Parts: sequence; structure tokens; C-alpha cells
Amino acid sequence: MKHCPACHADVKGDWERCPLCHTRLKDTKGQRSEDSDFPEVPLKFNRKKIRQILSLSSIVLIILYFTAHFIWRFQFFNLEYVLFGIMIMWLMMLVIIRKRRNIVKGIVYILFLFSLLSLYFDYINGWLGWSLTFVIPILCISALLAMFISIQVVNLRAEDYVLYLQLAAIVGLIPAVFLLLDWVVFSLPSLLSVVFSLVMSVAVFFKHRQAVIDELEKRMHV
Repeated sequence: MKHCPACHADVKGDWERCPLCHTRLKDTKGQRSEDSDFPEVPLKFNRKKIRQILSLSSIVLIILYFTAHFIWRFQFFNLEYVLFGIMIMWLMMLVIIRKRRNIVKGIVYILFLFSLLSLYFDYINGWLGWSLTFVIPILCISALLAMFISIQVVNLRAEDYVLYLQLAAIVGLIPAVFLLLDWVVFSLPSLLSVVFSLVMSVAVFFKHRQAVIDELEKRMHV
């Protein structure tokens, strides 16, 4: 339990600053605190629904892979890359649910961690380019899918996630730089990341346009 010295409210969870006035919170462990005027309202989600959606999404992705392979009669990329993307999607979903009061922190953490690890291992193995060609675009797509699923199963208001989704979509556009600079040996993963990110960004903006504008004004103190 943490306490806001300005609002005199007790705040549960892993908040660093008061959600009301943004004052840095003080840790009250071992101290008896008064009842808060702003009790925590837990975010509700259905674990069974999460597993069902993730399982269905995983099956659909695998079916799409084999369908594309059957139609075009040549190997796009190995199945392990698809399985890697599915694993990342499940992992991101787990982080989002556990850290659901700071979704963007969990998403950015996983994106940067796995991206840096892939770049490092690609470098020490003679730089074959698989980190830029496959891993980073797949990470971007998986992040967007995980965030989209979390919104469906966690009780979040539009203003709680619109900027997070837009941020993830912007990150998903980074592979466009790889394409422009010809840093990839196979363009499909980067193209999918860019297209998926553009569609997600535009859809969120038009569906929650006012919420996006309000959040930008709030964050920029306009």
C-alpha cells in the first residue's frame, strides 16, 4: 500500500505516482493507513476467455501459415518463426494481465528485451540478418495482437489504452525503415508488420478519435 501526501489517499498496486494528482507516492509498509476516499477498483477479466482467445488466435495463425505455404507452393519462412510469434503473444498477454495498470511498460519491456537479445545473438553468430528480417517484425505484430486481445478481456476504458495501442502501432512501423534501407533478406514479415500497424492505428484513431485527442492534450498539458 502506498500513500499520496497531497491527496491523502491510499493507493494499491505498483503505481509510482498518484493517479489523481501525479505526486510521487510514499511507501506505507508497516504503517497503519486510514481508509482511502478513492478505493481501488480492480480490473476484472475472465481467465477462461483469455485462454480461449489466445488458443483460437494461435490455431488461426498456424492454419494461415500452412494455407499460404500450400497456395504459393514455396517456403515463406520456417514454422518455428510462427511458433516464436505465438509464444511471444502468450508471454506479452501474461505480462499485460499481471501489469494491467501499466500496459505500455510491459509491452515496451518485452519488445526491447527480445529485440536487443535477437540483435545480440544475430551479431555474435556472424550477422545473418534474421533479427531484422524475422524477429523484430514478428515481435511488433505479436505485441499488437496481445494488446488487442487484452482489451477484449480486461475491463479497460478507451482512454486507458488508446495511446498504448497507438504507441505499439508506431513501433510496428519501424520495419518500414528496414525495407527502405534494404536491411532484410525477406520482406514479407516487415510488410505484414507495417500493414498491420497502419490498419490498427487508423482503426483505433477513427473509433476513439476524441479519446486519443483528449489523452494527447492531457499528456502534453495543453
